[in-house]
Amino acid sequence: MSTDHAAGRNQSTGLAHAVLAETTDLPAPWAAICGASVDVVQGRWNGPRGLGSSSPCPECRRLTAA
Repeated sequence: MSTDHAAGRNQSTGLAHAVLAETTDLPAPWAAICGASVDVVQGRWNGPRGLGSSSPCPECRRLTAA
């Protein structure tokens, strides 16, 4: 469920990714659920910086919809 995920972003691509919320206390970089490396984590995946962003990761979207 997307509420269990934080919104992460890869700064080089600008792509938004879903990161397990329970791992956001760990040091950067974080691993998105699709396996991508994430530089910044801000907000919830189901918010404006995740699914509501202009470029959410299609694989993260698919994985959180399951």
